Amino acid sequence: MMRSKLRIFLILFSISQFVWAAEDIELPTEELAKETVLPVFERPGIVRMRNVTTEKRFEMGLNFGWLMTEPIFNTSRFGLSAYYHTTEYAAWGAQFYYNSSDFSDYTTQLKKLGLDFSGAPKPEYMLYIDYNAKLFYGKMSISKNTTINTHLMGLLAAGITKYENNSYPGISTGLGYKMYFNPKFSLRTDLRLFIHQAPIPFKDAAATSYKERIHYTNVLDMGLHYLF
Repeated sequence: MMRSKLRIFLILFSISQFVWAAEDIELPTEELAKETVLPVFERPGIVRMRNVTTEKRFEMGLNFGWLMTEPIFNTSRFGLSAYYHTTEYAAWGAQFYYNSSDFSDYTTQLKKLGLDFSGAPKPEYMLYIDYNAKLFYGKMSISKNTTINTHLMGLLAAGITKYENNSYPGISTGLGYKMYFNPKFSLRTDLRLFIHQAPIPFKDAAATSYKERIHYTNVLDMGLHYLF
């Protein structure tokens, strides 16, 4: 009986010593876990350095676009663009786009319902002065040895849209994104909203001309650009 009591006493004494020791453990603050840990680079200057510099340089591009909200005419367009980068944060340029002169597949279906658009004025081309505000320059690493440089841009443009019957002034706004394959070649993607007057493709038999209204067009453009 005495041996059992002694054994129980020794076990309780060992547990109390362990609890007491645990309460007195202290760790240095710098060794404690944190919610976020900043990466440590051997050469932090390389991370901050721009691999692609654009200030006081020219840029040319070949583009292809889709008119995403155009139900009547062909949604394809082809373009040329030229820019001059005044600083690392801004660029001014011009865009010329030639619209395909065909009708979309929807017009064939609508023609069966008695709607004929064969005489409707078609969009021919667009010429816009474009301002690019470079909002963000970043680097995307896809492997230990490969880094893709990127630009995120705010876009604002003004110009004319030429139809067969008239030219209409307009504005556009949107966002652009560029991925550089090397310091000169890049793939550019723009998503824009164009706002301008345009002829309504519907006309009464007694009408002598097409009425006009404000036209909104969402456009997605992609192109290859070269930086001189």
